[in-house]
Amino acid sequence: MNSIDIKGTSAEVLLKTLAKSFKTEYKNQYGEYSMEVPESIGKGLISGVNFPSGVGLFQFEVQFKIGQCLNFCSPTIHPFKFFYLLEGNLFHQFSEEIESHEINANQSVILGANQANSNKIFFPEKNKVSLIMLDVDRQKFINQLTFPLIEMDDIYYQIFADSEAKRKLYHHTQYSLKMAHLVTELKNFNSHGLEKMSFQGAKALELLTYMLMLYRDDNKNEDFKSIIRPHDLHKINNVVITIEKKLAVLGTISSIAQEQNISEIKLQEGFQLLFNCSVNEYIIQKRLGTAMQLLLKTDKTISEIVYDVGLSSRSHFSKIFKDKYGVVPTAIRLNRK
Repeated sequence: MNSIDIKGTSAEVLLKTLAKSFKTEYKNQYGEYSMEVPESIGKGLISGVNFPSGVGLFQFEVQFKIGQCLNFCSPTIHPFKFFYLLEGNLFHQFSEEIESHEINANQSVILGANQANSNKIFFPEKNKVSLIMLDVDRQKFINQLTFPLIEMDDIYYQIFADSEAKRKLYHHTQYSLKMAHLVTELKNFNSHGLEKMSFQGAKALELLTYMLMLYRDDNKNEDFKSIIRPHDLHKINNVVITIEKKLAVLGTISSIAQEQNISEIKLQEGFQLLFNCSVNEYIIQKRLGTAMQLLLKTDKTISEIVYDVGLSSRSHFSKIFKDKYGVVPTAIRLNRK
């Protein structure tokens, strides 16, 4: 395992130190420092940029031939680190502790080293790793706030009021779907120069916001958590299957959520995120789509179709059908004949 001491907190210090250790060159374009991993070390790309808000955005797309330990041991106060691991696995260790923490794909971590510790990040050998890391300079971030720190929500105040790094913080959780969508946007943005810097600065703050929201949500009782995690996707998918299979005899949204052991708040949030509609709107779309297929491909009466799609009123069915398709169901049937 090769160990590299990072004795500063900026992107410039990180990339210069890595380039020197790997015996390669780094680039600086519009304040973004980057370096390609040389073949003798492995392969991949590392980049970093610091913004006036006190937030730094770092991206690691790497695969090392030999394990690498990045020891963030700046003599100044350590920034908060927010990790989002897309692929592979990492290990983290506070320098004064024996215990290490494994971080796996699709997990998020908040790190706050105190004055007595540094952050050691271990990249296993031959392991492809895709990592986004946010550094938050405690004092700079506080100074750019437009309101007094004391007015901050208590759960966040406990983090950011520790501007002198007197306490350690380690919070390990899964990512949220909103974070995943945001990271996809960040990685797929292809512009350069000022456009890229402006986009990355905005997205870094947005990603920080989602990570903080996830931290708040993690501290709630399970019944009141509203942020969608990866394990919730399976439950939401089961709800979609239930809607399709039991369209004629669906229960209430609350009962459907209870069957899958997911809160109604999370279920609604998931449908908004995945389908851009509420659960009820999704059910109506499915009912009308199924009704259209039955009108076109079967000889069932309209009353039978109304029953088959789980509605009880023929007049209500005709109204919502016309609202969606512009014609009443009988017109579809007559036109088919």
